[in-house]
Amino acid sequence: MPRASKIPRDTAVAVPPDPLQGAGLILDVMPAVMDSLRAAMRRQLGQTLSVPQFRCLRFIADNAACSVSEVAAFLGVTLATASAMVERLVRAGYVVSEVAAADRRRSELHGTRTGRSLMGRIRGGARTELAGALADCSPEELGDLLAGMAVLQRRFAHA
Repeated sequence: MPRASKIPRDTAVAVPPDPLQGAGLILDVMPAVMDSLRAAMRRQLGQTLSVPQFRCLRFIADNAACSVSEVAAFLGVTLATASAMVERLVRAGYVVSEVAAADRRRSELHGTRTGRSLMGRIRGGARTELAGALADCSPEELGDLLAGMAVLQRRFAHA
């Protein structure tokens, strides 16, 4: 896989003193990381779910009591498309749709135990695969990676 980053492989990278440099580095590196993540997730999905169905199930599992409208907004699809996708997940037993107690006109979506278990297996397999890609990192490199990820998590938690 081609490296998206222009950073020499063996060069330790100090925290960029300029936010524009940091943003440029993120723009250079993250596409390659996301490509690896997507590939690992696809290999874990097998014939069980499509990638959009997985994203839908993940959103529902992470946002209990969400609506189909919220799913559509997250996926960037029409309400009809999201509704059809949710219905397939309901029929497969991965999601339940319940009438909201506070507003009987609203439906709330929840991941079932089966859906959450499937999510755990897929994420666990992908996590193991990604760990393999990091296995030859030194303890210092892994420490730097974890510190950098903590910064990104704090800065982008609202996204």
